[in-house]
Amino acid sequence: MECKGIIHVIRDGDSLYSLSQKYHVPLTQVMYANPFVDIYNLQIGDEICIPVSLRDETPQA
Repeated sequence: MECKGIIHVIRDGDSLYSLSQKYHVPLTQVMYANPFVDIYNLQIGDEICIPVSLRDETPQA
């Protein structure tokens, strides 16, 4: 599956909730972007897709 956003490598203490807060992305969007991730068993080194909202990308004049 292609990630349309940022690839985050799981570190000790990471959770989908903490990543949603860190990247300012709703938790539901992080979960939707990672349908095959076991949210209760994140492993250090796993790669998680953090979706990027198009509205955050403002054109440069």
